[in-house]
Amino acid sequence: MKNDKLKQFVSLREQLLRDKADLEARLSEINKALGAVGSAVVPSVVAAPVAKRGSKPSAPKAGAKPASRKRAQNSISLREAVLEATKSKPLSRQEILAAVQSAGYVFTAKDPLNSLSTLLYTDKGIKNHGGKFGPA
Repeated sequence: MKNDKLKQFVSLREQLLRDKADLEARLSEINKALGAVGSAVVPSVVAAPVAKRGSKPSAPKAGAKPASRKRAQNSISLREAVLEATKSKPLSRQEILAAVQSAGYVFTAKDPLNSLSTLLYTDKGIKNHGGKFGPA
């Protein structure tokens, strides 16, 4: 009885190994056809299809916040507005924010100063002159 189970195990294992080899050969053919030469790693999770620009998701994700704010349709970019506001003299962050908003630029962020600060510290066309910012 013990020999029968052992023989059954060995034959099942051999069959699984043959199936595995067949599948690997087929996968190799598929990779070759797709142009992924030498791709031996197969992702265990298939990525979800990417939505096309402008398309709306069919259902909201669980726990997702509703999109309550839309992007403002400003006639010029924030960078252009900042450069226009600082062309005569360097200004502080708060002064730039006030000048940009008075020029008609609309922020939709909860904290517009954060958005402005990101631009001021990362844009290579804007230089920090001891706490005051102006064109580089």
